[in-house]
Amino acid sequence: MQITRGKDNIGTYNKTPQSYRKWCKTCGGHIFTEHPGMGLIDVYAAVIPDFPYHARIHVHYQEVKLRMQDGLLKMK
Repeated sequence: MQITRGKDNIGTYNKTPQSYRKWCKTCGGHIFTEHPGMGLIDVYAAVIPDFPYHARIHVHYQEVKLRMQDGLLKMK
């Protein structure tokens, strides 16, 4: 992922080494979360309104209440 503008205005918070939450220092809005151990970045869809969304994986699937039968990879 490459940040093209506003990089200096992004704050980081991590309670654990598993996730680094990124937020806007101006408005406090969530932007994305990095998961270094899994090699994943969660980008909040609201920050890219015209981004074509294609689901590829279910993260933390062991916590689900309604099982998904969609053929996607399910991580525990």
